[in-house]
Amino acid sequence: MENTPTKSSPVMPQLIILTLFWVGLQLVATWVKDDFSHVSQYISEINATGSTAAGAFGWVGFIPLAMVSFGVLLTARPHLRVKGISHIGWSLLFFYPVAYLGAALAPCDLGCPTDGSSSQALHNVISMVSYFGFALGALLLTFTPKTTWPVRCAFVLLSVIIALGFVLMINPELAEVRGAIQRYIGVAQLVVFWLLLWLKPAEADGGSNE
Repeated sequence: MENTPTKSSPVMPQLIILTLFWVGLQLVATWVKDDFSHVSQYISEINATGSTAAGAFGWVGFIPLAMVSFGVLLTARPHLRVKGISHIGWSLLFFYPVAYLGAALAPCDLGCPTDGSSSQALHNVISMVSYFGFALGALLLTFTPKTTWPVRCAFVLLSVIIALGFVLMINPELAEVRGAIQRYIGVAQLVVFWLLLWLKPAEADGGSNE
């Protein structure tokens, strides 16, 4: 049946690894950094300049996570029916690994301030472009041919959650919960990856595209 994922999908194992890696990174950060708060601190602050194990988290955490997500997208492409606008949407999802590479190679300062070092300035630009780029990508995936309305609506909802979430988490008045907001965004992004399973060609189930 079209739009129904199968257990044999070659993307499934990588999606599981990506999800577990993302969750594991949060848990390891809590274990290594006693004073780290997932409620009030950004994920990138795990690798903030001058913090405990700064640099290490970038190389063993953010960069591997970026590589896994690169792999998910590249492995998924031959098994997706995206084309035209929706293909652009798939391409924009690469902003996800770009964001984590940015967090590793252009780490934020302690506290991840709006103003700071040149690395912080670059970090801020990469973050803003990546979140809005990914949100736009999720939105454009709604134009994937022969996609059911529930899946289309899910992509629209997730794109709004990601874009609006970014605006909220950088609001100074919500600084005490900005970390929690970002984690919700992170979950929404992972759901977008999982929804790619619903965009496979009909032939994957022995059906037809007619």
